Amino acid sequence: MHPEYLVGVDIGTTKVAVLVGEFSEEGKLRIIGAASEPSDGIKKGIVVDLEEAASSMQRSIDRASKMAGVEIEGVCAGISGPKIGSINSRGTVSVGRIGDEVTASDVSKVTERAGNITLPADMEVIHILPQDYTVDSQAGIKDPVGMTGSKLGAGVHLVTAQTSHVENLIKIFEKNEVDIINMVFLPVASAEALLTREEKESGCLLIDIGGGITDYAFYYGGSIRASGVIPAGGDNITRDLGIGLRVSESVAEEIKIRDGLALESLAGEDEVVVMPGEQENGGREIRKQIIAAIIEPRCEELFSMVKDAVSPNRYYSMMGGGVVITGGGSKVMGMKNVASQVFDMPVRRGVPEGLDGLAEIVSEESWSAGVGLLVFESERLIREEAEKRKQKSFDWMFRSIRKIASLF
Repeated sequence: MHPEYLVGVDIGTTKVAVLVGEFSEEGKLRIIGAASEPSDGIKKGIVVDLEEAASSMQRSIDRASKMAGVEIEGVCAGISGPKIGSINSRGTVSVGRIGDEVTASDVSKVTERAGNITLPADMEVIHILPQDYTVDSQAGIKDPVGMTGSKLGAGVHLVTAQTSHVENLIKIFEKNEVDIINMVFLPVASAEALLTREEKESGCLLIDIGGGITDYAFYYGGSIRASGVIPAGGDNITRDLGIGLRVSESVAEEIKIRDGLALESLAGEDEVVVMPGEQENGGREIRKQIIAAIIEPRCEELFSMVKDAVSPNRYYSMMGGGVVITGGGSKVMGMKNVASQVFDMPVRRGVPEGLDGLAEIVSEESWSAGVGLLVFESERLIREEAEKRKQKSFDWMFRSIRKIASLF
């Protein structure tokens, strides 16, 4: 059985988003609460002021709790920031005598072996994500349980984080007297909400552009192959506009949202916009091409940084599912065009779909990670429930065999 409700908390540089979901009788995820508050005390994904960050979270939790009509006690927490890293690793274990079958216990052992790597003293593993398995000389196996062999190998994707970063994040929740049930790297969560099974199989790169940072996750063959964080996001575009147009960051942000273009060629030659505000620059006209000329280089740089980080992966050249961009920073008009030019492949926008309840509130790019946290947690619970049922079945069979044997 599922719990009565699930809660996802996405702590970003610009906002703290809290989502509450429940399951319908058909097992479909229904959004019953959604709230976001400006994020204080967080800079580029790093906690810089515990009290301010905790207050921002408290306001968002209170609003989401009131909307959903539930008391929030435990959550699935998102984590990101420049202190996050990743690595692929492999491990091998002996199954037993030749001819023995691979068991779920063998899979657990080999996954743990693959994830047992030496890290710097100030780093820890937050995810061990299975990629594929080998049984003796047979490779590319998705589920080896029940197969016959003597050696079992596993490839895993490890996501690591600086211990102090994890502990400071935990302290924010402790100050709000909320338990962390699970902690998930945000692009992994976003991928669960946005990428199709076919995209993951054929190869797809998810790019989640936030305010201070950009997360990415690359999938191929149904498994994650690379992930990471780029220390740049939508705020960099805002700062460039502020400097280039000689306006405050608040005015630059408004211009970016209202009139921003990521590609200069999309602006009409004589197209002008009126500068917002009531101060010296307020009401002044400016050509839209000038705005685009400031934004385009920053967008190109951002996507080039992601490409440089992912392209060394051996599966990158085989990617057939294209690129999916999401996050609040991806909403600038023309962003998809720039990404398509940099990666030289199809690009689509990713927004959460197929939800019940308050779907109209969260069906836009800035909610992708929050929705993904709910989906990730729900799928984890489904897998755990399936494993419990399978184990009960095995226990029943074992008891039955013992009873039959005792009759002879």
